[in-house]
Amino acid sequence: MCGRMVGVLLVEDDPAIAELYALKLRLDGFAVAIAGDAAAAIGAFARERPAVVCLDVRLPGGGGEQLAERFAAAGAAVVLLTNDQARYERPPAGVVRSLLKASTNPARLSAEISQLVQPSG
Repeated sequence: MCGRMVGVLLVEDDPAIAELYALKLRLDGFAVAIAGDAAAAIGAFARERPAVVCLDVRLPGGGGEQLAERFAAAGAAVVLLTNDQARYERPPAGVVRSLLKASTNPARLSAEISQLVQPSG
C-alpha cells in the first residue's frame, strides 16, 4: 500500500472485540476508527471517510442494516461481522463480504480487508 493508509471503520458494540480487531489492523498498516453504535458510526464515517466499514448489524438501538446501505452508497466497501446466521447467509444490501464472528479472528479480518483494497490488475 503506497501513499495514504487505507481507512477502516469498525462498528462494534463490544469494546474488547473492537480493540482486538483494531490492534491487528493497525499492525497491518490500516488507519482504524472505532464506533460503538449507529450514531457514533455516522459521525466517524463523516470525519474519516474510510474505504472499508466492518459492521456488526446488531447494534444498540438498531440501525445496522440501514448503515450498511448508507455506507455502501457513499462508496465504502462494507464487511458484515455477525453471529446471526440469517444475516450471514442473506446480508443487507451493499455488503461485499459477510463473516461470522465465531469463526473470524483478527488475522482473517485483516486478510479479507486486504483483498478488498488491493488494486485489481
